[in-house]
Amino acid sequence: MIETHLRNRVQPLFNTIGTRFAACHISANNITLLALLTGLCAALCIATSHLKAALCLLMLSGLFDMLDGTVARLNGTSHNFGAYCDLVADRMVEAAVIIGFAWVYPEHIFAYLLFFAAVMLHFSTFVAAGALFPNMGAKSMHYDASIVERAEAFMGFFAMLVWPHLIFELLMLLNIIIFVAGITRFKRVMEYVHSTD
Repeated sequence: MIETHLRNRVQPLFNTIGTRFAACHISANNITLLALLTGLCAALCIATSHLKAALCLLMLSGLFDMLDGTVARLNGTSHNFGAYCDLVADRMVEAAVIIGFAWVYPEHIFAYLLFFAAVMLHFSTFVAAGALFPNMGAKSMHYDASIVERAEAFMGFFAMLVWPHLIFELLMLLNIIIFVAGITRFKRVMEYVHSTD
């Protein structure tokens, strides 16, 4: 939700940074790979209790994640394969971060399992909406906005890194929001399917 509403305001900054990446002949797919690798390194730092380093790496991963699409558009190289890789890399980073937390704070296993269930619901409905709804935007597929998107998930992770004594409460709050978003989108997809029958 934050990303959807603020993207137009911050996009000029991303365009400036993206132009420099493009000038260095760094492809959008390579930036997606950088987002994945820095995210996995952040997860490793979490698992080894280097939480400040994890926070910095996660911020860098988020920056790369926002830049890959920008560079693809600037280079005129947007395609479905890149969008697919980006979606998979995003989920892998999120999974790795939660596994990192589970490694060092195993007492919150119920919250971690609920997170995976919530993300499965949310992402499944996102893919269904992308496949069914007509694409009116600039992305490779219909991007169905939600009350929780990448920015909100990262804010939850940042809060967990800053206040590790509140991991369970913070993650459960994030889980509830993700479940609500997934259920809401599921209802919207079902209504759309019935309206087109």
